[in-house]
Amino acid sequence: MRTSASVVDFEVPGHRLVRPLGRGGMATVYLAIQASLGRPVAVKILQAPTDEAITRFEQEARTIARLQHPHIITIYEVGRTSDGQLYYTMPYLPNGDLSKLDLREAPARVAAVIRALADALGEAHRHGIVHRDVKPENVLFDQHRRALLTDFGIARASDNLRVTRQGATMGSSGYMSPEQARGLEIDGRSDLYSLGVVCYELLTGDLPFQGADALSTAIAHIEQPVPRLPPLKRAWQPFLDKALAKAPADRFQSAQEMIDALASLRLDGSRSASASKPAASPPLLNANQRRILLRYGVPALCVLVAVVATAVFWPVRAPRNAASSDGARAVPGAASSIAPPAANSADHVASIPVEASSVDAATAARLTVLLAQADALYAQGKLISPRSGNAADRYLAALALQPGNLGARAGLSRIMARLQQDVQTAWSHKNNERVAALVRRADSLAASTDAQTQKDWRDARTQLAKSVGGAMAAAAQAHDGNRLSSLQDLAKTLPAEYPPGFDPAQMDRPAQTQALRAGTLLRDEGGPQLVYVPPENKDDAFAIGRTEITRAEYAQFVQATHRAPSQCAEPLNPFSRLRGLKWSDPGFPQTGEHPVVCVSWNDAIAYTAWLSHRTGEVYRLPDDAEWLRAARGGASGSPCSRGNVDDVSRKSAIDNDRWPCNDGAAETAPVGHYAASGVGAYDMYGNVSEWLAGGSARDRAFRGLSWRDGSHESALDRRGTAASDIGYTNVGFRVLRVIDDAHPVPQH
Repeated sequence: MRTSASVVDFEVPGHRLVRPLGRGGMATVYLAIQASLGRPVAVKILQAPTDEAITRFEQEARTIARLQHPHIITIYEVGRTSDGQLYYTMPYLPNGDLSKLDLREAPARVAAVIRALADALGEAHRHGIVHRDVKPENVLFDQHRRALLTDFGIARASDNLRVTRQGATMGSSGYMSPEQARGLEIDGRSDLYSLGVVCYELLTGDLPFQGADALSTAIAHIEQPVPRLPPLKRAWQPFLDKALAKAPADRFQSAQEMIDALASLRLDGSRSASASKPAASPPLLNANQRRILLRYGVPALCVLVAVVATAVFWPVRAPRNAASSDGARAVPGAASSIAPPAANSADHVASIPVEASSVDAATAARLTVLLAQADALYAQGKLISPRSGNAADRYLAALALQPGNLGARAGLSRIMARLQQDVQTAWSHKNNERVAALVRRADSLAASTDAQTQKDWRDARTQLAKSVGGAMAAAAQAHDGNRLSSLQDLAKTLPAEYPPGFDPAQMDRPAQTQALRAGTLLRDEGGPQLVYVPPENKDDAFAIGRTEITRAEYAQFVQATHRAPSQCAEPLNPFSRLRGLKWSDPGFPQTGEHPVVCVSWNDAIAYTAWLSHRTGEVYRLPDDAEWLRAARGGASGSPCSRGNVDDVSRKSAIDNDRWPCNDGAAETAPVGHYAASGVGAYDMYGNVSEWLAGGSARDRAFRGLSWRDGSHESALDRRGTAASDIGYTNVGFRVLRVIDDAHPVPQH
């Protein structure tokens, strides 16, 4: 199928194209006849097939399809044209949009329109959709004069209505809520604010907040108070004060609340009239620009034509007698040929016209070229690359010619907002190299933007520095060397801000420890089985015996060194020394797999010295803090399932504080029989207490429960002291292996 109404070389299945109705930066809308039903429809066809444009187009179709409401436009079908372009069809609405109506003397009609749009927004919000671009041009009227909300192209869906990341500023500046203008998170209350702006405009014919450009308009929304209505419209003032409150918490909290407030307004005596005003096109060029054309002739004319053809103007609201174009909409009375590209409602790419009066004509022409090129590159997504042609460099070149040029500064601010989004995306995908590159580029551009954009970037940068610092700390504590390496360049670029209490020196520990996880099994040749204990805050990593030193292991030491046994005693029984107890005969039966007891602190130190010599590495006793780090995180449950403690299996009536359970061992039990700690060290809850490093000759410490300790004892709090040269029937020891630059990790 071909149509002579415009030059097209494609077909829309099941439809006959009649003529184009309007065109925007992303799509063109045609009037068509649906062959099966013979009814007129509007066909919206995507004509900017970038990935982003396709995503938005499909999103708009899905969004509208989810919403079934008498005041929201419907979609008939979605498909592809004969040459593969995306399209969807919708009702043809011949009665124009809300911007064409003058309702200043018809407050009852204004209330009816606002009520209908609030009801439509309420339906969208219930489905988790925020429109983000509520304005008169996006409100059309069907044949029954019903108001229909359209253009969901930049709407976003979210279950909790938190739809916009910080830095993402989309919408029309004249209608943006303060939080939307600043690129903060928004929810449905932002749409209600925009509807309040529409209401004020319908009542007065003017926008409540205006500025010379989009930036100053946005600032006005943020800073200026709600203007006062004329005396005859004062009944609306409380309603508008609440609708246009700066803080979302002070506005209507739902569409229904806004509808209820409308119902309470007194509109008696209001004269209702509705009239369409003729639209007139504003001049494309000002007087200065016309003088440039006359002086420079055809070259300058080509430049200015390029500006008109490629630039998409900022969405500052035009006067009532100006033509209003939204592009992708069924507009009555449109010309039969495709109009030049109008404002892109998704990106609002545009330059503020060059101020020719402040520069000479040649410079003005050059500025016009640079800004037109920059806007075209921005529309193509070439924000900061490639190096040979990107929008940022063109805007910077324009500023070099005319410092403070509003169009260039506004363009750089738009790029900064996009860069913040790109930084967040790259960070979420753990593409740290790209994040670092984007940060450096944004840093170089920020100084050429306005004060608010610079503040937004500083805030985003500070948050990123904290996120990177937190990620570095987590990677260091998890010994994830690969993650640390990938973050180092970004951390230096920012620099990273680390969590309180974190020592960045942890990241400089031996690389081999960064790949280990807590509980990794290690062993030196000739040494005992060890478990890895990772670094913590400012404390280094180490490896500790998986079990207490056994009788068999201690016997090897005695055989090699011929060390004499120490005196041994039972706790709380001074007469037990007379029994001649020793490590090989502690007064109860043991095998080689039981923990050695009746060894003094001096014996334990001698054993670690022998083991260090035997393995060529440094072994010693753990100190208080190291023992506790290794002991934490044991299993929960019955004390008798967690370890060997004083229970019903012990027969002695002396020092009796038994748990009412049976762990199966009256005295010591073979090592490794009960639950392990969080790092995989066994018998740190029960069996024998263990000697610690430090102290003095008459005051050596030991920690942990033993087979003699009962219900009044706490495993981690249990701590005692004794002389260096006396062993006890319930005290043994385990060894700690040092890990540092000079002593690398043992073999796995």
